[in-house]
Amino acid sequence: MKKGSSGNRKRPPRQEAPVSRYPTRDNVYSLQQERQKRQAQEARQARERQRYQNGYPQNSRPVPKKKNRRRRKGSHMIMPLIVFAIIAIYLVGQIGNLMSKRSDIDVETVAYGTIDTPEIYTGLILRDEYVVKSTRAGQPFYQYSQGDYVPKGAVVCTVKDTDSTDVLEGKLDQIDKDILKSQKTRTDLSAFSEDISRLEDNVTRTVDSYSGRGMKSNLSYMYTMKSQVTSFMAQRNEIWLTENVESLSQLTEEKNIYEQQLAQSQSALTASEAGVLCLSYDGLEETLNPGMASEVTEKQIGSSKTQYISKAKGVQEGDPLFKIVESNKWCVVAYLPNTATAGWEAQKTSRTLNMMTEEETYQINALVEALEVGEKQTKVVFSSYEHMEEFMESRTVSFSLEGAVVEGLKIPNDAIVEKSLMKIPRTCLTESMGNTGVLLVSGEKTKFVDLTIVASDTDAVYIEQDNGSLKLGDSIMEGTGETAAQVTLSELEPHAGVYVANSSVAKFVVIDIVEQNQEYAIVKAGSITGLQPYDTIVSDAKNIQEGQSIF
Repeated sequence: MKKGSSGNRKRPPRQEAPVSRYPTRDNVYSLQQERQKRQAQEARQARERQRYQNGYPQNSRPVPKKKNRRRRKGSHMIMPLIVFAIIAIYLVGQIGNLMSKRSDIDVETVAYGTIDTPEIYTGLILRDEYVVKSTRAGQPFYQYSQGDYVPKGAVVCTVKDTDSTDVLEGKLDQIDKDILKSQKTRTDLSAFSEDISRLEDNVTRTVDSYSGRGMKSNLSYMYTMKSQVTSFMAQRNEIWLTENVESLSQLTEEKNIYEQQLAQSQSALTASEAGVLCLSYDGLEETLNPGMASEVTEKQIGSSKTQYISKAKGVQEGDPLFKIVESNKWCVVAYLPNTATAGWEAQKTSRTLNMMTEEETYQINALVEALEVGEKQTKVVFSSYEHMEEFMESRTVSFSLEGAVVEGLKIPNDAIVEKSLMKIPRTCLTESMGNTGVLLVSGEKTKFVDLTIVASDTDAVYIEQDNGSLKLGDSIMEGTGETAAQVTLSELEPHAGVYVANSSVAKFVVIDIVEQNQEYAIVKAGSITGLQPYDTIVSDAKNIQEGQSIF
């Protein structure tokens, strides 16, 4: 490079620019930020000094103002929640209390229904029967039992003088044994030898036919075999005992003498007509038979007394020994209300009767044989062939007619209560401003008292005693003008009713009972103030009082 060229020229040393008196544009913003920071720091220090002076620690950090606002807002919400919770708990308690009270008071809706309400009637029984009486004093011995069928002419009972008959019967038994022993050892040919051989062969065959049966089979066959063998042997013995044999003439003659003496010491009583044996009587057997039904009066029903005959008790001459009921047909005479027999025709109408005994009730189909219509009652004669044996010891019977059904408003008997209501004559009623009431006398003045009528009839109205305005002993006006007079309230009349619970308060309503059985009653639908279909009533009146809240 040449001398003096720009490449060899030395540059002068670089001098720093003098500091400007004004900051640069970037520094202006930095200074402002620093100033704001210092001011904020001074403000925080001032607040800390102030908090320290107010009792807060110097280093405690103050809560930002916004957070303070949130905390105050939350504290304001706690109190309504607490109040709401208290109200909710109170309401739940009240509802539970009401429900607990409500559970003790059952209600139901009234509706139409039916009940079977049989009226119980009393009838007099008529039968074809007769009583046999003893012809001597002694001890009776019966060959038949109660309810057995007895053929005509059969010996039903034997009355014995046991002091003499026991000795005679013992002697006869011994003679029979001697005769049978002699007959078995006879060597001469008997006239009845073929019959005796046949009977003995029957005994052998009978025993052989049953001997093959083992112990595993039913042992009832033993009783059948015994009965058959006994019958054959009895027939054989009867032949031997009645056979006229010269060698046995002395024993036979002696037997005849004892039999005659025995006949004089006992009496055999037979059935003159066939029928069923009954060991009771009432003394009306000869006069009360089906042919006498037209002569039966209402006073005769229930007046008889049944007496029973003991088999073990001794009798005197003339005492009843037994009764024979000749026919299964029996009749019942009863007096029924005309309303119960409406439309019946003699010999055409049949009815089912519920005949009652102490143990059981029997349904019997009976024919209406005769009708005698009176002013209020009808005399009815029923006849039947069913269950005669069950009532042959009875003279009177209680019965009801099957199918007696009554329809109306059906309510339980437990809902019915009886209250005594105050009676007010209709002639004392007056009206004021559309209300019905009476004029209550108070000294020389009168006061109109509005009435809440519970029941009424053609002559009077009835109100409850605790009505709050009238009471027994009060005087009310009857009539007006010169005919006016004072009437003292002094009468109470019982009325059946129920508590209606259509609203929240129980209200007593009078009812008109048509029919009633053990569980339910049928009542008439009342007037505007009476019981109506679909009313709600208290099912058990003992759990409620007048004016008590239901719900």
